[in-house]
Amino acid sequence: MRSSDIQPQYFPRLHYFARALNSDVFTLRDDVQFVRSHKYPDGRNDKSYQVHSPIKQSVGAYFLTVPTKHDGLKPIDQTRISYDHKWIGGHLNTLKSTYSKSNNFITLYSEIKQIINTEYETLSQLNTATFFWGILHLIFGEQKVTPDMLNIEFVNKKLKEQNLFRLKQIRIGSPSRALRNSKNMSATEKIIALCKEVGATEDYCGGTGAAAYMDEKLYKKNGIKITVQDWKCREYPQLFTKQQGFIPNLSIIDLLMNVSTEEAVKVIKG
Repeated sequence: MRSSDIQPQYFPRLHYFARALNSDVFTLRDDVQFVRSHKYPDGRNDKSYQVHSPIKQSVGAYFLTVPTKHDGLKPIDQTRISYDHKWIGGHLNTLKSTYSKSNNFITLYSEIKQIINTEYETLSQLNTATFFWGILHLIFGEQKVTPDMLNIEFVNKKLKEQNLFRLKQIRIGSPSRALRNSKNMSATEKIIALCKEVGATEDYCGGTGAAAYMDEKLYKKNGIKITVQDWKCREYPQLFTKQQGFIPNLSIIDLLMNVSTEEAVKVIKG
């Protein structure tokens, strides 16, 4: 069984969905500390994508950004969204001006509007809803996704019924028994504990994590195989190609706005 885990991200990028959907069990690691940026193995600092989602405009990639309250260093499931800033209207206006000429704008814009107009208490709740929205569109086809569908019970039920992708179960990290006494555990020990909790013998991970903190000896000792995701974003029709060409691995919003669900599935499968 293959397990994978990533922090919940805001309308995640395409490689995020590719990794989740090519796992048997996927855990949203909302127990991880919230950070706006990561230091990567090559020494550069870049966005964590926990509050950023890249879309494509005529000038290039543009990041939708969710403001958060400054409550100290807290995990994602305790990080509160700031509604003092008028970011919701800004995101909606940006999406309207960017994608109004896209094939699927009318249906998807109304759905996105419902999601971000909901005042979620935590960043984890908002990000999880945006992830579920993308998952349901990919496995549902053209069916409309409504707010009442954006819960883990409904999504997991639909995952068990579909045969387009490998994924059959999504889990939330913070209530996991494997992580209840994880205060003194290393990052690798936490991942191994999550794998063991679901009976996984393979950890499907990103190259950044593999290079930054994964203890291969500990994996081997516990009988868990490491598989690093090797996914390439195939080209699909985008807006503004005359100005910017093709930009890979954007937000799920860009893919679903521009192509049919059938084509979106092919892109995610790589």
